[in-house]
Amino acid sequence: MDSEEEKKIIEDILKQRRLSYSIEILDVQGDRYTIRNNFGSTIVYIKKGDRFLSEEESTQKQE
Repeated sequence: MDSEEEKKIIEDILKQRRLSYSIEILDVQGDRYTIRNNFGSTIVYIKKGDRFLSEEESTQKQE
């Protein structure tokens, strides 16, 4: 993934999730994005269509 693509993904996540802090992409595996915020916490987002759902939200919607 090039830096422009990474920047767009980060902007999309920040906008959709209305996050007020900075994030960085640690790992990408298909539609699964592991993100670290500036507090040091990590969260996994799953891309479903044009939306980014947290891993927990993604599994809740399938149940």
